[in-house]
Amino acid sequence: MKGLNSWVLCMCLWLSGCTNRELVSSEFIQPDSMQVILKDVITADHFASEYLLKDSLRKDSVHRNVKLETLQLYETVFTLHKITREEFRKSLEFYYSRPDLMKNMFDSLSAYESRHRNDLYKPRNTPIPQKLPGHSHAKDFVK
Repeated sequence: MKGLNSWVLCMCLWLSGCTNRELVSSEFIQPDSMQVILKDVITADHFASEYLLKDSLRKDSVHRNVKLETLQLYETVFTLHKITREEFRKSLEFYYSRPDLMKNMFDSLSAYESRHRNDLYKPRNTPIPQKLPGHSHAKDFVK
């Protein structure tokens, strides 16, 4: 009987070692979706830190609640992805507990950013405005 228990224990350990560690339970946001959501959350956070904090043209800029506005941006991201804040938080905690999966996501986000960084600085093909009949240009005022 003792030999049978040892054999069962060895089989259980062997089978647990053969499980797919990359598989994420359906109770959490799947890695591909989580990566896209993280990209949008990071973009919203960057927008908040770069533009909301530095927007001195608004009359109420001194009285702005940047934290509240940032949270509203996050809520917009969650709405776009049809998830709740709680689902995101729970999934994020899961991924923090799995550094191997989190590292893969952040490596992919970093690679995406590197590939698309130059796209931000490419000139856009915007049409040159044509002179409309009846409208004057600055050179029309010079005599």
